[in-house]
Amino acid sequence: MQNDWAEDLPENCPPSAAYPPDNQVYYRLVSKFPPTEVDFFSQRKLFPNRSFKTNECRAMSVSVFSSFRKCSDILKFPVHKGKKIVQVTLTADSGVVRQTGRTEEHYSWWRRRNYLPKCKEIDSSDE
Repeated sequence: MQNDWAEDLPENCPPSAAYPPDNQVYYRLVSKFPPTEVDFFSQRKLFPNRSFKTNECRAMSVSVFSSFRKCSDILKFPVHKGKKIVQVTLTADSGVVRQTGRTEEHYSWWRRRNYLPKCKEIDSSDE
């Protein structure tokens, strides 16, 4: 099963509390629309030598938000300047998700290999 994941995850990752989404809608920042696979890389894959203030399993997940507002809040940070928000609907074959982080709207998504979600570009005036 380890080979089913987009990255070579550590042992006991994803956590047992993670579950397959059932057509749930999430929001994610991407560099451009339409997004490419790089827009769905984990922080660990993007920055292999960086130290993170979280465990390795979570560093190897993809952050998504259940709330447009919470996703748009992070656009305020300079590192995200120019990024776009997309709406993604994750299906059971996308991998597994789990609520993580300081806000209840933040989820970690462990993506299945070769899975790219269908995305809808969201304009901040749409929500």
